[in-house]
Amino acid sequence: MRPLLLFPLLAGGLLLASCATISEEACLQGDWAGIGFKDGEAGHPQSRLDEHAKACAKTGVAPDPAPYFAARAQGLRLYCTPDRGFREGRLGHSYAGVCPEPAAGRFLPAYADGQLVHAAAARLSQARSDRESADRRAEKRDREARGVEDELRNPALNDEQKRELRDRLNRLRSERRAAIEDGRRADWAMRDAEREVSNLEYQFRPIYGGW
Repeated sequence: MRPLLLFPLLAGGLLLASCATISEEACLQGDWAGIGFKDGEAGHPQSRLDEHAKACAKTGVAPDPAPYFAARAQGLRLYCTPDRGFREGRLGHSYAGVCPEPAAGRFLPAYADGQLVHAAAARLSQARSDRESADRRAEKRDREARGVEDELRNPALNDEQKRELRDRLNRLRSERRAAIEDGRRADWAMRDAEREVSNLEYQFRPIYGGW
């Protein structure tokens, strides 16, 4: 059996106090069954209803828990599936522990598979970014070094000025070599990540389809 390599599971219902989970219009309409279904389908925890209550407080409307939770349970049936678990993990979304058994036993392995893809894609993206950054640093140090070489051709320079410029030139050349080496390491990391993403796609496509 494949182990569940889950990243830390973050509670998805924690929101900034300034962010209302529901509009005043929706509060006044009072379609708590519809709201509950959408929250379940989105994988929000039960505490989401408390957030709705806070958002509706200024309207004087209180949520109706019975239709909300009944419909939320229906929405969770759409959320707590292997395909959705894989998608949530692949997109880097948090999981709030909302799926009941036995659905959780099918959702979580797929979620872990999706997280593997997300992590590999993140490593590939980081490697590409590192390569671009290293190339920019190498090009910049090369330009600066050529500028110092031009300065060294000035016949009016005294010995102290020449020494300072040579020290600076050596430093720039050293930094350029270091940037080139960083670029090589990023290339290796890119190739490794590309192979990993490709292998995961080959492994999971028959199970979850394309992405």
